[in-house]
Amino acid sequence: MLTGISVGGQQLSVPASVFAGGMVVDSGTVVTRLPPTAYAALRSAFRSGMASYGYPAAPPTGILDTCYNFTGYGSATLPSVALTFSGGATLTLDAEGILSFGCLTFAASGGGDGGIAILGNVQQRSFEVRFDGASVGFKPHSC
Repeated sequence: MLTGISVGGQQLSVPASVFAGGMVVDSGTVVTRLPPTAYAALRSAFRSGMASYGYPAAPPTGILDTCYNFTGYGSATLPSVALTFSGGATLTLDAEGILSFGCLTFAASGGGDGGIAILGNVQQRSFEVRFDGASVGFKPHSC
């Protein structure tokens, strides 16, 4: 079960009850969907981190409401994003698991707080995902 999120190395203040619905690992869902309170905290912290680098905002694209214009930048520095699970396992995402086409690849779920979160395939791409009955494991940079 997802228990926490950190951005830029700082744990976000999200009540545990927000994650009570658990998390589904779904390779058929593109972007990760989080309960609204968790997504709002992630979005706010990420936007703050990106503002410190001075990247200009870009218009939203569909459900992706946190986008940036990287035109003219040879490379970009991003705040780190990590997901923490029960048992202490932490999934630290690389740049491809954070942004796609200049947009943050997370969105709010429609189920409300305490509903199911979905770990989408963008966040899984650079990990080998292993399913073992009741548990899931992630091995970085295996694909």
